[in-house]
Amino acid sequence: MKVLINRSDAIGDVILTSSMAKMIKDKFPDAHVTFLISNKTKDLFLNHPYIDEVIIYHRNARFYKKIKEVLFVFKKVKPTHYFYVGGGYLPNFIAWLFSIFFRGGLKSRWHTYLTLNNGIRQKRSMVTMHEMEYNLNLLGPMGIEYNFQDKMKYTPEINLSQDEIQTAMRLFNVELEKNGYEVGRKMIFIHPGMSGHTLNWSSRNYGRLVLKFEQKFPNKFLFVFSHTPSDLHYLHAAKDILSKKEAESVKSRVYFFDGSKSGLRNYMSVLSQAALFVGPSTGTTHIASVLGVPVISLYSPIKVQSALRWGPLTNSPLKLKVFVPDVICGEVKKCAERACPYYECMGKIEVEDVVKQAISIMEL
Repeated sequence: MKVLINRSDAIGDVILTSSMAKMIKDKFPDAHVTFLISNKTKDLFLNHPYIDEVIIYHRNARFYKKIKEVLFVFKKVKPTHYFYVGGGYLPNFIAWLFSIFFRGGLKSRWHTYLTLNNGIRQKRSMVTMHEMEYNLNLLGPMGIEYNFQDKMKYTPEINLSQDEIQTAMRLFNVELEKNGYEVGRKMIFIHPGMSGHTLNWSSRNYGRLVLKFEQKFPNKFLFVFSHTPSDLHYLHAAKDILSKKEAESVKSRVYFFDGSKSGLRNYMSVLSQAALFVGPSTGTTHIASVLGVPVISLYSPIKVQSALRWGPLTNSPLKLKVFVPDVICGEVKKCAERACPYYECMGKIEVEDVVKQAISIMEL
């Protein structure tokens, strides 16, 4: 059995799909599982215990190049089973054109009803389960039934070696010293950025978080603001807070870490050594949680953006705290903004409360 799973989109989505490989291997130990993914997610799968192969799909390439690329993938893999879970649609048509015996996955747009002969229509906007569970339920037509009691069993995995971690930390410490930072402190990772239109905490609050920690634990932590170039606009307000006079004592211990410079494996290796991670609904939050780092995550109350569907998963639940504004939100897909009596509801999450919960899950 050769299984090809198409999930060629964002980091968080891919992490929450990777569990399909484990469930397939539990039922069919000899199955060969290949993931078709975007280039930015390939580092998630290095030395993965259940995924045999990954192939990059360049969704933004010119159309003729994409056709050539996907044709090559199907000729190389020769899948007996194909799954569409998210990302580019072209592989669906190629699977149909090649008359792949089993074409499963998520039926959504009209053409998926044509191309997927074992697809499932899921009303994910109803949010009756977690995104990972929706993905696992796509395996039903293959004779693999998901039981909600097995949720912890199928928590995603990321495999980092000790050599990788040590090398990454050595390089990170060299960079710190070169920029005048003291090494050896416990690290609090703060990641204000995110993609998409999900509600986020105020960027100023991410800055205030540093001041509150410093007030409670003077001169103890290195505060690492992680980001990629696309996140830079999330940093401006936090930097403004940290430029004020009351932040003078902590300036030499706030480091802005561009995770894209040395690659995702390097970033994950450094992150794995953090004492705490704080972030919104984004792929980096999922990475931190899967790595077993204590995580504070901040989620929107809007139904399709909720933690029930998109919350981080971990095998260490005592290391995870999820904050959601204490409001009655009637919105399903997007914020009603000023028409809502709770407009700017994310501001109801207090910095002091985040710090208190963070202390409860950290090893100080």
